[in-house]
Formats: sequence, C-alpha cells, structure tokens
Amino acid sequence: MFTNRVRQAIAATLQGLPLSATVEEFTPPKIEFDMEPMSGGRFIAEEMAKSGKVLGATLVLQGAGPEIMLALGVRLGEDILLNVREAGQDQDGKTFFTYHTVGGKLKSLTEAKLKMGDKATTTLELSCRTYNRLDNGVPVIDIDVRTQKFMLNGVDILGDARRAVLMP
Repeated sequence: MFTNRVRQAIAATLQGLPLSATVEEFTPPKIEFDMEPMSGGRFIAEEMAKSGKVLGATLVLQGAGPEIMLALGVRLGEDILLNVREAGQDQDGKTFFTYHTVGGKLKSLTEAKLKMGDKATTTLELSCRTYNRLDNGVPVIDIDVRTQKFMLNGVDILGDARRAVLMP
C-alpha cells in the first residue's frame, strides 16, 4: 500500500569512506527532458521528448572542511562515487529504505559563509554520469549517459533504440 513516509536515518559514503554523521541533506538528480512541439496539421500542439537534460546532484555536509575532502581524494573534475542511503517508517509502521548511487564528476565544492554560532557546512555539486535508485530493493531508476541506458520507473526508455543501433 502507498503511504506517507518519514525519514529516520540518512547515511552516505563518498569514495567508499563513511560520511554518516555529517550528512545535512542530499538532492538526487532531477530527471528532466527537453521537449519539442509537434504542430503540423494540428489545432492543438503536442510535445515530444527529444532528449534528457544533464543530471546533477548536491550533497551538503556538516563540519566537513576542505582538509577532509582532500583526504577523501575528491578534487574538482575527478571521478567520484557517492552512495546515499535513507531509511524510515511509513504510516503503517513498515520500514522502508532507498539507496541512491551517483557516479560522475565533482562540479563544485562550496563552503558556507562563516557566521558565529552557525554550523560549518560544505556543499558538493556533482555532474552525474550514472544514477541508480533502489526503493526497498526494487530498481526504480538506472541511468548511464555513456551507454545510454535510461531506465525510469522500471521502464527501459531507450532499450529499443539501443538495440536498433546494436548497442547493448
């Protein structure tokens, strides 16, 4: 049954190293399409997806300064692997879990402004080459921009096109 969910725990690893106690927030990639109007011979136009937009994600860490980022081996433009795991309960008292795996490049590393009494935060902005999401163990999203694999909500959107041009 579909019910409301409340997160109770978030954990993450960056390059395989745990960041569990420092995760402030994570914004998964936004799945968005470039649309093109189709109006030939029509009174009311229709839109057709012509491509997917570039994927990006952000991770906000509390208390992680540049020394920690350098110790993790993450530098601007290098390939990174980020795993974010969340879990909680739904309104029926059942435990749920979602795993997000992002691979790509570090696009920016931004320190929050310094203000007395505030927690220091670091924001990592990622340009994603791959994005995978499992919800209670079920693959929901699986995108790889190099192989053009584009599974969204369990449907391989580009599967027929890849097979037509002899791509796996």
